[in-house]
Parts: sequence; C-alpha cells; structure tokens
Amino acid sequence: MSMSASSSDALRQVTDHPWFRRIARLGYIANAVLHAMLGVLALTLAQGGNTEADQSGAMQTLAQDPWGMILLWFCALSAALLGLWSIAQAVMTQTKATRRFKVGGTGLVFIALSGAFFQFATGHHSDSGQTTSSISSVLMQSAGGRFLLIALGLGLIGIGGYFIFRGISRRFLEDIDSSSHVALQKAITISGALGYPAKGLVLAAVGLLFISATVQNNPEDSTGLDGALKAVRDQDFGPTALALVGAGLLAYAVYLAFRSRYDSMDA
Repeated sequence: MSMSASSSDALRQVTDHPWFRRIARLGYIANAVLHAMLGVLALTLAQGGNTEADQSGAMQTLAQDPWGMILLWFCALSAALLGLWSIAQAVMTQTKATRRFKVGGTGLVFIALSGAFFQFATGHHSDSGQTTSSISSVLMQSAGGRFLLIALGLGLIGIGGYFIFRGISRRFLEDIDSSSHVALQKAITISGALGYPAKGLVLAAVGLLFISATVQNNPEDSTGLDGALKAVRDQDFGPTALALVGAGLLAYAVYLAFRSRYDSMDA
C-alpha cells in the first residue's frame, strides 16, 4: 500500500468517525453567529445607526467583548472542522461530480470563514469593505478585470436566486433529518423559508453592486455587503426593506442553529 493511500485511509477513518461528524456540525453554529450579527447590524442601519454591516463589522463587534473573543475562537475552530469534513467528503466519497463540487465548495467557504474568525480572534482586524474596494479598483484598470467583476456579480446574483428558490420551494428541508416533533419541524421550516430568501436577496444585492460599480467605473462603490445594504437603505422604502432583510438574516441564523443539530451530514 502506498503512503498516499495509507494517508487517505487514515483521513477517511477520522472524518467518518461519529465523533468527528458530531463536532463538525458545530461549524453551522459559527455560520449562525455570523448571520445573527449581520442581521443585528442590518437592523441597526435600518434604524438610522451608523455601522459597518458586513463580515468584518460583525467580527469586530464580537472582538470588543471578552465573551465575544471566546466566541470568535470557538467559531474559528468549529468552522475549520466542518470545512475539513466537507473537503474530505468531496475528495473521498464516490458520488456525482456535481455533488462533490458542491460539497467541496462548501468546505472551502467554511475554511475561509474559519480564517476570518481566526484573524479577528488573534487581533489582526481588517476592513472587508475597504479590501473589496481596493481589489475592485485594481481589476477595473483592465478589460479582463472588469469582465471578471461583472462575471462575479452575475455569479452572486445567480447564487442569490438559488437561495431564494430553495427557500420558496422548501428544498432546504432535504438537508435536514426529519423530526417527529411537529412544532420543531414547523420552526425549522419557517426559519428556513424566511432565512433563505433573505440570504439570497443580500447576495443578489452585492452582485448588483459589483456590476453597477464596474459599469460606472467607480470602485469606491464596490464595497461588498456593507455597500449593498447601505444602497438598499438609501432607497425610498429602504429602511423598511432593510429591516425585513435584517429580520430574515436572523431567521437564517436560527435555521443554521437547527441545522447544526439535525443536518443529515451526507456527502
């Protein structure tokens, strides 16, 4: 047996072990914490507050509190575990290529999320909106870069549409082991049905912002989630719409908390 095959078998034994699956589920709690904070920040903006309503703003808020620092470390570790489990399943499980691509992509997202939590937990804070604007400024200097930004925007709109579809069609219930408790099942369904479309609208808004900023050659407007939410707020019915989005993100956080317990954990 080759060394690589032996290592692969060892990795499979670790990631397939029931205890690893149980602790990997905690990665959904990390995602729930992030979206709960984003929901609160969106509601703050809707009420006229001045805050940075994006991933760095959410993590910065946590970093300002001692208990929040503990939560940052917990989220960094748990997101990394779910990311590793997802990548391992994508690499080692014999299933459809599209399913493996989806699971592997999910793993990379959670690894990136873990890195962001770890960065703030260790005191290395950053401004994601400013970073996004700086990268956009560089890309807008070339035709290829502008094409890439527009493609990214269209991709985010597509992903946002997929989230909305999953929420409306209740497809998200396919990821959950059915519970015999009627009230619990109803709570999962309601939180997902409200949360998925809200998440989808946010992603689509970010995508539209990328496209608009690129077409107008204005990288200062390309600030990611924070810029997208503030653009929504500045519309005629913006505060109301933003309040609904914030409530939806909180509902999505509740769904993710349920998912950490009842996800089927199938590759």
